[in-house]
Amino acid sequence: WGETRLSLLAAFMCCAVAFGGALSEILLAWVWLSPAWITKYVAPHIGLDPSLVSLSWQVQALGFAVSMIPLSVLLYALHQAYGLFDAYRQGELFPQSAPLRLRRIGQSLLALAVLRPVTAAMLSVVLTYANPPGAKMLVIGLSLDDYMIAAFGGLLLAIGHVMVEARKLADDNSQIV
Repeated sequence: WGETRLSLLAAFMCCAVAFGGALSEILLAWVWLSPAWITKYVAPHIGLDPSLVSLSWQVQALGFAVSMIPLSVLLYALHQAYGLFDAYRQGELFPQSAPLRLRRIGQSLLALAVLRPVTAAMLSVVLTYANPPGAKMLVIGLSLDDYMIAAFGGLLLAIGHVMVEARKLADDNSQIV
């Protein structure tokens, strides 16, 4: 029953990860295609006064491109998570790839924690680039979310490293006996 529950949970997580990744891409494109969403969601989210936003198709395209930077890192992390859950779904309790996948997810989350404030600052410049001198903005901000993403990334990175060392110890011990 335990393996069945793990297999069901892993199958659910494979679907959730795939759906979440696809939905993220679709929603990002939808937001950048909608000027109303840019001023109502993106600008306040990065700490920018919506009245300072100057939109054109070039601004929207560049904003989408900048937003794809952290999303591509997130999608890489989701790809690694999918591979891990898929191994669990197939009944592998300790897949060989688990330490590497956990480390890659941890590295991705650490990169994401750095990229979020950097890309938010870049977006503030993009969204106000067409403004007259004195009305262009560079907004720099950090949030508790960035810290928590980094902390969780560091945790997964450490667990991945511990799993590598544990495997080495197990291999050494199996050769002694």
